[in-house]
Amino acid sequence: MLPFIGPRRRGGTGWSFSKEKGMRVLIAEDEAISRRLLQRHLENLGLEVIPAGDGKEAWEIFQEQKEGIQMVIIDWMMPGMDGIELCRRIRETENPHYVYLIFLSAKGQKEDIIAGLEAGADDYITKPFDPAELQVRVAGGRRIIELEKRLKEQNEQLKVANEVMRKDLEAAARAQMSLLPSDLPQIEGVEFAARFIPSSFVSGDIYNVFRLDEKHIGLYQLDVSGHGVAAAFLSISLYQRLSHDLKPHGLLKIPLKEPPYYSINPPRKVISLLEKEYNTMLEQQGHYFTMIYAIFNVQTGDFRFCRAGHTFPLLIHNDGTCLQLEGGGPPVGLGLSEELHEEQHLKLSPGDQLIVYSDGLSEARGEEGIFGDERIKDFFCRHYRAPLDEALGLLLEEIKGFQGREEFADDASILALRWSGPMRN
Repeated sequence: MLPFIGPRRRGGTGWSFSKEKGMRVLIAEDEAISRRLLQRHLENLGLEVIPAGDGKEAWEIFQEQKEGIQMVIIDWMMPGMDGIELCRRIRETENPHYVYLIFLSAKGQKEDIIAGLEAGADDYITKPFDPAELQVRVAGGRRIIELEKRLKEQNEQLKVANEVMRKDLEAAARAQMSLLPSDLPQIEGVEFAARFIPSSFVSGDIYNVFRLDEKHIGLYQLDVSGHGVAAAFLSISLYQRLSHDLKPHGLLKIPLKEPPYYSINPPRKVISLLEKEYNTMLEQQGHYFTMIYAIFNVQTGDFRFCRAGHTFPLLIHNDGTCLQLEGGGPPVGLGLSEELHEEQHLKLSPGDQLIVYSDGLSEARGEEGIFGDERIKDFFCRHYRAPLDEALGLLLEEIKGFQGREEFADDASILALRWSGPMRN
């Protein structure tokens, strides 16, 4: 059996159809002569025809052979089950492919045509039918069926591609999560806590806490603009560049030839170097990132930090008073002068806390608007005595309750530090 491709002109008169492989068509027509004429014309077009004498018989055939039936031509007026009911049943059935429906009836008024189309018909032919018109209507249906078939195949290919991408994203997420500190440093006199909540498989938030030497710890939090793979890869690149190992071209520590054989770069210098290294790439990719980098002296309580467009950190005093630490400069990657980044110095008292968080927390949205920095500040004023890990868990639950859902719309991370005083000798 040869496929029916569709109509094409021959010699400028009439239409002809190729007969490579037939499409299977079900006819529901109670008038025997009309049914036989339809069958003959359709078979001459290279189609495989299944005739049915009424709507009930056609429905039974369709249920048994729906996987192979691609088109149904339905007479309107039939005993037992009319064409409208048959059309509705076919449309309500879950079919493996699209079934093209054509109404065939002597009813030619506008209201009747609308009723047939509302029942699910795709096209309409009045009786007595014109063979040339039938050819064109069937050809149009065939094109729709072929388009639907190609679309289904493309959707299947897209599903496969999406599944591959999903697995790749999960692998990238595992790689990114492996970079986050699984255990925060155990340092006498310092309590740490952190939380990380990605909005999707991979995100642009990342943080780290590490020893620079016996007296100093370094910590940073950064948030790359955007979401997904591009933001995650950039955050991974920054993580690798911010390695605290002593390297010839390191950012955090510089080798020296004399004792102590290294020098610690101040926070402002680190962000300035990142600006120089990443600015061109960030402009090309349309990304930027916000960041806080800090150095804390665990013996003296001296805290130096530089803020590049990041949310304002919080200082929680040991009496529960809270301050938002303003100042700083623009995000990295906007092409603005590095001189705009300023470094700030604090001296902590025993029991003081520092809280650094990304805007995924403060911009969490609920019915009342965004959660906001003031609510976060108020939360820590109320819970300043709680262990940090417990406090962070309570904060996340409060934000989830505010927004009315578990998931966060943006990547979110928070890092907290409490200093209890100088290390004992």
